[in-house]
Parts: sequence; structure tokens; C-alpha cells
Amino acid sequence: MAILRQIALDTETTGKTNDNSNITGDHRIIEIGCVEIVNRKITGREFHYKLNPDREVDEEAAKVHGMRWSDLQNEPHFRDIAAEFIDFVRGSELLIHNAKFDTSFLNSEFARMGLSETITDIASVIDTMDVARLLHPGHQVNLDNLCNLFGVNASRRVQHGALLDAQLLAEVYLAMTGGQGDLDITVDNAVSDGPRWVRQQGMRLPIMQVEPRRHAEHVYNMIGLAQGVKFSTEGEQPMAGSAWGPEYSFPYLEKGKEEGKKEYKQRLATQHDEQVARLLAPQEQEILKEVLADNQKAQKEWEDRVLGRVPKDATAVTASH
Repeated sequence: MAILRQIALDTETTGKTNDNSNITGDHRIIEIGCVEIVNRKITGREFHYKLNPDREVDEEAAKVHGMRWSDLQNEPHFRDIAAEFIDFVRGSELLIHNAKFDTSFLNSEFARMGLSETITDIASVIDTMDVARLLHPGHQVNLDNLCNLFGVNASRRVQHGALLDAQLLAEVYLAMTGGQGDLDITVDNAVSDGPRWVRQQGMRLPIMQVEPRRHAEHVYNMIGLAQGVKFSTEGEQPMAGSAWGPEYSFPYLEKGKEEGKKEYKQRLATQHDEQVARLLAPQEQEILKEVLADNQKAQKEWEDRVLGRVPKDATAVTASH
């Protein structure tokens, strides 16, 4: 019997361009995760690295995966792990969700190293988005929706992460193409009338350790999101909140009829500060201040780069020469 070796693969990057003919531009891979499947069973073998991109992460990309260059400067470069990566995937069938994106970035990294091979010379590639559209037309085919459709538990997916997304992709692919080996898709009527995916016995999703900076930023963002959601209207005071947990429940602030936008915005800001003080310890609040300052600096650098603005100090240096 021939052995079918498949690798579910995902990457995170510093961003992308808006040019469909060159989506990578000067952007780099900052994380790569791979999960091995042999004869439709997840083996537990994985390949995972975070990488130093030698450049800043775009603000929009950082919002998706939560990583910034400052978090990655002690990580290896792609060239340091390339041989190990190629050895892990060579000869396999790669399962990639939106394959054009990841293969473009992998080929770009190969080209930087002067390699003559591309990823499709090393392994065959299946775009699992195409598989989902073919097998389940009419459904949204993003990974979150497919997890919901097939009952794959994605509760750990607070933010995108290459290894966790590769694990989820492996399970989604096996579920939507007929199940994993001797496991069946069963029905959990207590949760849904649809099919529920049964995870392989003994298999556990990787526990994503949350760095203090990410935790502080996540709480900060969740408070802001919760402020805009009238979560409960019971009683005299409507409550804002989030399904993430009861800790994100507090009075919903509505704009007064005679209240100006500036005053209303200030009330929201004051409430936000109060909730930050409630949910984060003093040390975490100091970390948050550093994160917000770094974010503001990164946003300014990104805007300067995109808009072609030259900082005044750079102009002064140029003039002095």
C-alpha cells in the first residue's frame, strides 16, 4: 500500500502588497507551522519556527497575528531553518489554505537565498480553499467558518498563529474530505444538528503561551470592542460586553441627545481607562503603555513609508551632506 504523506502548512508574514502580481514585495515570513498527516492520520510530527524578518511588521498584519519585529529579533532567520524545512516537506503533498499567498512567500525566501528550486519543485500543493469550494459550494471557505461547519474546536484561536492554524487546517481537511482513518464524523445533538469532528484520541492542540505584551494588548483591544456592543438590555442600565467572558461586562454608554461627539468620546475614553485599571495589574499597565507607544511609532513609520514622507531629521542629514 502506497504511503500518502501530507503536510498542512501555514505562514504568518510582516504583511503583503496590494499588487496581485507581486504580493510579497519586500515582506518576509515571520512564522511557519507544519503538521504531518500520514495515510489520513495526524502523526503528531510538527515543524514550527518563529523567524526574524529583519524589518518592521505592518500594522494591519500585526493586528491579525499579534507579532511585531521587537518580538522576533532573537529568533532565527529563514535561511537558518531552510534546510530543515525543505527536508521536512520534500516529496509530500502540501495542504495550504489560499496556497498562492504562502507559496509566493516561500518562493520569495528561496530566491533570497539563491536557491534554484521553488516550493512546487519540492512538493505538490493542494489549495484547500479550492477543495472546500468544490465539496461544499455555497459556504464561506475561510478557516474559521470551516471549523464551525465541521465542528472543529477552534476556541484557542484568539489570534492567528502558524502552528495552531496548520493543526486546525489538518483537522478541517480530514473532516471535509471524509474523516481521519478509523475515526468517524459523529453528531452532537446537544450542540448542533450538523456533523461534529471527533479529534484523534490523545491529540491535543498546541497551547499557545501568551506573552505579557500580547495579553495586555489583547485586553486593551477587547475592552474597546466590548464598549461598542450592547450585550444586555435587562434592567434600567444596559450593559456592554463580550462573549469572551463576564470580565468584559460593564455599563453601556449611550450618547446623550444634547451631548457633543467630543464629550461622548471622552466619556468612552475614561471608561476604557477604568476597565484597563480593573483588568490589568499595575505591572501589566506599564507593559501596555510600552506596547501602545511602540504601536504608535510603528504606525507612524508605516504611514511615512506608504505615503513617501521623509522625516525632518533625515532631510537635515541629507542637507548637511
